[in-house]
Amino acid sequence: MSYNITKKYDRDLAPIIYSIKHQRTFCMIKPDGVMRGLIGEIIHRFEKAGLRIVAMKMLIPTEEMVRRHYPTSDEAWVNRLGDKALSGIKDMPLDAKTTYGTDDRHELGEIVVKALTEYLQSGPVVAMVIEGLQSINMVRKLVGSTLPYQADAGTIRGDYSVDTPALANVEKRSIHNLVHASETPEEAKNEIKLWFGDDSTSEYSLAADEIMYNKHY
Repeated sequence: MSYNITKKYDRDLAPIIYSIKHQRTFCMIKPDGVMRGLIGEIIHRFEKAGLRIVAMKMLIPTEEMVRRHYPTSDEAWVNRLGDKALSGIKDMPLDAKTTYGTDDRHELGEIVVKALTEYLQSGPVVAMVIEGLQSINMVRKLVGSTLPYQADAGTIRGDYSVDTPALANVEKRSIHNLVHASETPEEAKNEIKLWFGDDSTSEYSLAADEIMYNKHY
């Protein structure tokens, strides 16, 4: 990657500014998003916000890929999944043991992991590397809450999904929330490496870049 260090920034600042403008994150359209014909609409949301798709492919993940993608050996992460499932029925006239078969957060988290693994293998996914100004936070903002019924209108999940963990767990399936997006720079780096390996990415500019990210007057 090269920096135009003579145009606007000094030699020390240029690479920092470049890394902010060209941050990369991983995003995946899950099987329900593919099967509902929302690939184009989801990509359109990212591009309209000024983000670039610099790598993309469709595939059906193996169980090994899914298990490597999610930190399934991390007890805290599994517990968090259990907590999300429990929070999904907090305001409903439902009992956790009756609804899920257990009220133990870790046991419930393991059930969610199994369902999630089956879900991502149920059909093709579209894996993407997305680049742009603070793209990790931008993509997650555009995607919305992981619980679709809580996602704000105007987000991808808020506009195209209304699923809830209460129904999903009763039906012994994963919650259908259309997309996955990396949460942190480290997670983005690991997920891009897992899904794309040494595959090349494309570098290009959008017509709006000069207006959006630079002083053009």
